Amino acid sequence: MRLFFIGDFSSENGPSSVNRALKKIMPDNTLYSVETKPYKRIIELLIKIKQADLVLFSGLSKINIIGFKITKLLRKKAAYLMHGSHLVEGKLNQNLNQNLIDIENKVLELAPVIICVSENFMKYVKEHYPQHSNKTTYVNNGVDWNMVGLTEYGNIKRNKNMLLSVGGGTPLKKIEMICKAVNHLNSKEGYNLEFTVIGTNGSDTQKIKSYPFVTYIEKVEKRKMAHYYKTAQLYIQNSEFETFGLAMVEALVCGCNILLSKNVGAISIIDALEENDLIDDINNIEEISEKIARNLLNNNNSRLIMSIDKDKTSIEASYKKIISNIKKSRDRNILKNYTN
Repeated sequence: MRLFFIGDFSSENGPSSVNRALKKIMPDNTLYSVETKPYKRIIELLIKIKQADLVLFSGLSKINIIGFKITKLLRKKAAYLMHGSHLVEGKLNQNLNQNLIDIENKVLELAPVIICVSENFMKYVKEHYPQHSNKTTYVNNGVDWNMVGLTEYGNIKRNKNMLLSVGGGTPLKKIEMICKAVNHLNSKEGYNLEFTVIGTNGSDTQKIKSYPFVTYIEKVEKRKMAHYYKTAQLYIQNSEFETFGLAMVEALVCGCNILLSKNVGAISIIDALEENDLIDDINNIEEISEKIARNLLNNNNSRLIMSIDKDKTSIEASYKKIISNIKKSRDRNILKNYTN
């Protein structure tokens, strides 16, 4: 069986990172999208879809609409690997882009199978797109266990007062609420915590930067992230919506204790999570403060990392599940009672 894999392989975002990781372990006969000009991309789709047995569209693009129409015309098995939702994220960030939502609606309508990158995310998609629930399933993003902990930063001393979050000023990351919790601990409880925030600017950026204990960094090269993961004592992801959250896994592998909201998709690959590892209410300053204090003192890293099945959560395992779902795309139109 020959796969044609269409997606972004060059950007510095989550979907592109996933695409590159999958590409590394795919068979030698796999076809990939390479063209960038619109008319050349259409010609490429026609040629390579015809040559392939299976077709995977990864990430949202207007070209997917044409691609799915071609796969239907040529009777090829195809699926859409869904990394995010412009509808859900736009509502939470209060920046809805109707053009992108219209493209997303059309892609979801045409896709024979929709593969979400985590079980949590699948639940969001089924809730917001109930008309597509019967053809929506999930495959957790695979983890490249050989790469996430970079050895070049092996001798870094951990800062017992340093907290770390990735997500910048995007409102749905709820990093401002972490700032309020840290401010409470420093001003009311006598702590001397530092908080490093990494990520693009958003509407919450200036509020986050206003706290004196915050170090805000807009961009860090992927290979240099391990420096921050190995320096911080506690990694916090307080997201209101997180399709997967590979940064959390990277932090865990690099030795950080972690504190996560229940909305982080990647929690489904960790078997040993306890009450104090999770934030129930992302807006509850008292709860966040208490759990930060607890996880600074009580190491949860070893317990959590040891509970993850490395074989079942690998890139290879993810690839096999994705291929299995594509093969089912014409064998049955409705994915009832699907179990991963």
